[in-house]
Amino acid sequence: MHARAAATETVPVIDLAGEPAQVEDAVARACAEWGFFHLVGHGLDAGLLAGAMAQARGFFAAPAQDKRALARSRDNPWGYYDRELTKNRRDKKEIFDIGPDVAALRVEGDVFFGETPFPAWRPELKTVARAYFAACEDLCLRLLGPVATGLGAEPGALDDAFAGAHTSFLRLNHYPTRDPLAGESDRPAGLGIHHHTDAGAITVLLTDGRPGLQVLKDGAWRPVDPVPGGLIVNIGDMAQVWSNDAYQAPLHRVLAMEAEERLSLAFFFNPAYSAVISPLPATVRSDAPARYRDISWSEFRRRRADGDFADYGSEVQISDYRLA
Repeated sequence: MHARAAATETVPVIDLAGEPAQVEDAVARACAEWGFFHLVGHGLDAGLLAGAMAQARGFFAAPAQDKRALARSRDNPWGYYDRELTKNRRDKKEIFDIGPDVAALRVEGDVFFGETPFPAWRPELKTVARAYFAACEDLCLRLLGPVATGLGAEPGALDDAFAGAHTSFLRLNHYPTRDPLAGESDRPAGLGIHHHTDAGAITVLLTDGRPGLQVLKDGAWRPVDPVPGGLIVNIGDMAQVWSNDAYQAPLHRVLAMEAEERLSLAFFFNPAYSAVISPLPATVRSDAPARYRDISWSEFRRRRADGDFADYGSEVQISDYRLA
């Protein structure tokens, strides 16, 4: 495992086009110290990024009744939602979740099987979203190598967890200045997103340039403001488990928007439905025994999704799987 340098004061910027050994070390340090990093040199086409943001903006500008006709459900997690919960508290935002192509996710018993209800009144959204989805998928597959080697494992050590039909998805986020459920809900909205860690492996975030995202570090909430041309990357719970706690899934939140609306596109790179997650052998030693029991990704993802959709009790955490 690579040595960790002293913690920096701001979220680091990593150039993915840089020298591979330097990229590997930078990713390892960022995952251990922040759980976040800015990524430049990522190779994603600027026109595609702009087009994806434009499609998100156009979608959320549509009348509420048109968006709600595309609402997600507990049985089909893809689609529109304006009453998302985090930590059993309603967020001040609205979302549109885009799942993988149905044909690629046809796994028997898969609770996330479902077709994304793209709006007929905005046909360009499907085309652009699918292209952006594929670009983010490719980027995350490239990031798996540095994430693994930073732990002393082989570059392909994490590949099997995503073999076949992985369960990644794309979320369009809109943080309006006005509560989407104003006058409709007796449960007032709070933050844009309340504090949480991401459930999966890697999250790639494209924003409209407006601030609002914060990460908890050393007991204080620090801003994660966008850098020009960059993407924001953070690791999730499964990366922390693979690392046996050498990497830390960061607790983060988004402030409520009061003066200007904010848009972002979050790509959640998640393992295959059948994946079982446990600490990588390279991270387990006599002085660092395994800290987690095996986690069925399908079970974990289902329980976390239920907590986002409605209040079904305590939200599942990786601490529930920690060994004594």
